[in-house]
Amino acid sequence: MDSGSSSKMADNSDDKKRKAQGPPESARPRGAKQGSASTKYTLGKARSVDVVGFVEARSFEINALQRSLENARSQGNTRAFQTLPRHLRRRAASHNVKRIPARLREKALSEMKKSAQTSKALAGTDRLTNAKKSSRYKRRRARSVRQEYETRQTGKRWLETHVWHAKRMRMKELWGAMIAETPNERSHRAAYRAAKEKTYIQDVSYFRTLELVGSEDAIVGLLRQLTPPNELTLAMKPYIGGARMAPLTLYCAGSYPLALLGPATALWEPISGAGKRKLWLRLHPANADAIKIELERVLDAIPDGNDRAIQIKDITCDLVSFELLGGQSTQMLAAVLSQTVDCADSEPSLLQTIRAIPSPAVLPESVVIALRIHDPRLEFPFKVNPERMVLSQDEQQQLQDVLLHWPDNAAVLDGQRSDTGIWDRSECASALERRTSEHALNKRREQQLVPGTKLRPDPSVDVTVPLLLVRTGPEAMLGSRVGRTANQYIDTLAHGWTLIAPRGWSMALWMALNFAGARAQGLTERHHIGFEAGLPTFPANWPGTSAYDEWAGSAATALYQKWQRRPPGKRANYLKFGINSPFYAPFHKLLDLPGVPEAYPQVTADGLECRMKRLRKITSKKKEGCLSDQMDIDEDADLNSTVASRSSGSTADMWLLTGELLATAAASLLASTRTAAHEDPALPTAFLAWAAPLLEAVRSPNYNSNSDTTKDIALLQHCLVRVRLVCVGRGVPAENAPICTSLAKQTGDAIGFVMTSSFSLARGCGIAVGACSLYGLYQAWLSAAESKHAKSLGLTVQSLDGSPSISTSFVVLP
Repeated sequence: MDSGSSSKMADNSDDKKRKAQGPPESARPRGAKQGSASTKYTLGKARSVDVVGFVEARSFEINALQRSLENARSQGNTRAFQTLPRHLRRRAASHNVKRIPARLREKALSEMKKSAQTSKALAGTDRLTNAKKSSRYKRRRARSVRQEYETRQTGKRWLETHVWHAKRMRMKELWGAMIAETPNERSHRAAYRAAKEKTYIQDVSYFRTLELVGSEDAIVGLLRQLTPPNELTLAMKPYIGGARMAPLTLYCAGSYPLALLGPATALWEPISGAGKRKLWLRLHPANADAIKIELERVLDAIPDGNDRAIQIKDITCDLVSFELLGGQSTQMLAAVLSQTVDCADSEPSLLQTIRAIPSPAVLPESVVIALRIHDPRLEFPFKVNPERMVLSQDEQQQLQDVLLHWPDNAAVLDGQRSDTGIWDRSECASALERRTSEHALNKRREQQLVPGTKLRPDPSVDVTVPLLLVRTGPEAMLGSRVGRTANQYIDTLAHGWTLIAPRGWSMALWMALNFAGARAQGLTERHHIGFEAGLPTFPANWPGTSAYDEWAGSAATALYQKWQRRPPGKRANYLKFGINSPFYAPFHKLLDLPGVPEAYPQVTADGLECRMKRLRKITSKKKEGCLSDQMDIDEDADLNSTVASRSSGSTADMWLLTGELLATAAASLLASTRTAAHEDPALPTAFLAWAAPLLEAVRSPNYNSNSDTTKDIALLQHCLVRVRLVCVGRGVPAENAPICTSLAKQTGDAIGFVMTSSFSLARGCGIAVGACSLYGLYQAWLSAAESKHAKSLGLTVQSLDGSPSISTSFVVLP
């Protein structure tokens, strides 16, 4: 047998052995049975596999596999912006690399360069896309939002809460600042409810603040020249120590009662001593420039000496302020400003003690509370308990002690008076620079174990904020102290708080108060709340001041332009009803002054004439027709004479009766009975005898009793008295409508004019605030004395559209 046959036989024997043994392990199907020992070992091993350890040991291979799959999927098929999730994709991303996340911009830029090389339109150019050249408007846009905001503030000042207000309210440029005028939503009744029952808030940072630095006697002597001679409010003990804010009514130096400037409030720094002291003079922006100029003029007229060493500085931009009204305003301030620095947990602060009062009117008016709180962003948001607070017996006793004996040191932060607080502007600026950023606060919130937990103050990182709380009320709006007439005003609408803080903290405090439940409103709602409370607002209800002339002139111009835009056939024919001044109140004509200020619109007789083309029927009553034509000619001539004398208008000879002393004297005159001195009311001496008590109150202590009687009569005849009219029946008086006596039958018998009018939600009837001449009120008093109903002294408001007149009762306002 040869070797080939022997090898074949060996191969066949090997194949038989393999078939008997079965297939190898690698070719054996999954789950095939082996020996019993190996089967038990494999199942036991599979039950003890550590999946996490297995994946971690092979994480590099798994990641490499995923990357290779993603690269293979997107290789040449998708662009960079297409790899984003669908909710992040933008249609303009293919033309703007900056719309793609930073991690994909390099890839997108390279793709755009490759596409530009193959494009015929982009060949030989530096452009990467076919996008059109941006417009000139877009090229001139600011590169950042901050730069754009700085550009838009040119010529006017934005408050720190401007962006918040601009999204929710209509903004208006007034007095050099952008002020929120009214919310975009309907808020007339909502603002009234908030001011009456809950909390109403307004950003009043547009108010001007002047800082006077000098000796105490010099500052008092300077301001005494601008205040009535009989008032010593600024030097009184409650105000000189800084515990209360003093109300003032300022005039040009040596011109009282003429040349009225307007109301103001003054606050002393609570530091006593013979050195220099600080006084903050808070002014309305409408009269702030005039008051500052008058102060500098008086200061320059003082001879060299200690009295002249007074520095006047405008610190308006260094402070922010909010005004809060409503029954829950005290409770809300106590909740938001609860983290005080100078009080321990066992000893509640003064604000926490008075948090349960039903209305701020319970507290003394004009008191000042100094606080130093932690950063309000740490415990944001704040919540106020809607339920009425129930005090324990000890808390009730503390509240009663505070109400009976208000602490004298409430305006200081510590007993040693070493902490100057908000009065040190350099310290406030340093604290603002060291303030923790929002990003750092958010990082600290992320590290909290329980999400949503409020942050605790860290003295090494967080700064503190000094504040001032001033209990404001009717005194601040009237510019004088209120005593007997306090019951004329509605408590919850007239009383509240003013929060003063350093600059930079406006948004933090504003958001805290808004999230706590305060309702933000604008300037229109603030005027309406003051009107509902029965208070005159500045400058809308202060005739005789230059600020009123500017305010009334702008309002009259708007009304005249609105009336002029209407078609001639749809305009109201004011001349037909005998109204010669429907757009403003002509107090100058009422007091027989030579002219009208130039701020009012130049309205001629032809401008007021309603050119309505009608078909008139020819009747046989020619006499009546001639008479009506003659009346129209007389009215036109009267109006032309009024307009011709406009150029010489001035408010120097007009003066407004202000202060509770003069208002009480005028009210007592109207309530008096007729005597033998008034037998002949036509004589000027009868009017002088009737107004003698008022003239005695106006005179200064060094007044010469032998002065000319003619000057006294002229002074009284140029006096305006503000009155609040309450409608006896139905109807609402119209603004600028004439006020007449109850027996007057013609428009020419007007004794005053309405300045503000509306339907009162608090009283349920129409009310108005107007001004009447003192001589006109004297005529009304004579008419009531001659009639059978002598006790019913009332006034009548005529309409502008020919409707029936409205009977009203009135009260003299200080």
